Amino acid sequence: MKYDTIPIGTMPHEWFMYHGAIFGYRSANLKGLEAWTDVYQGSLGITLTDTYTTDAFLHSFQLKQAKLFDGVRWDSGDPLEFTDKIIEFYRENRIDPTSKTIVYSDSLNLQKVEEIQKFVRGRIHDAYGIGTYFTNDVGATPLNMVIKLTEVKANQADRFLYAVKLSDVPGKNTGHTEEIELSRRTLNIS
Repeated sequence: MKYDTIPIGTMPHEWFMYHGAIFGYRSANLKGLEAWTDVYQGSLGITLTDTYTTDAFLHSFQLKQAKLFDGVRWDSGDPLEFTDKIIEFYRENRIDPTSKTIVYSDSLNLQKVEEIQKFVRGRIHDAYGIGTYFTNDVGATPLNMVIKLTEVKANQADRFLYAVKLSDVPGKNTGHTEEIELSRRTLNIS
């Protein structure tokens, strides 16, 4: 507010986690992307890739969505490997990477931003979400926590369905252990 900056953001992991719990893991990314475009009609056009791993996301990221969305958000794993993977994905789909954006957002500080920016070298538009520290301008110590869905209730059903997240970082998955294994087997993730 102090600098009259317009807040922007990306979709949350919970969006895809909900779709995975309701529609199944194979269709979670595609259903989530379609629902997002139905709701936002092209606005809020940065999509999150790592709810069920970036590789699984890119497998379901169709040309229509790749052209519609302004870019993607990196939120786990190696940002330099991610950059090359995304640039290659756009090139393989005949999309100029410089017309797209990667928003980097995982535990960033100024040194890490400088490292990523030097690596990117104008090959794709780069933006950085240093949210916790950028938006916390009231002097309070920020919480270092992540909140994820664990269960969702479908319609008026009496039972809850498990929701999981599979990270690009081994061991950083969230959710019920058996459901994590089910989702990994479903998506052929070792």
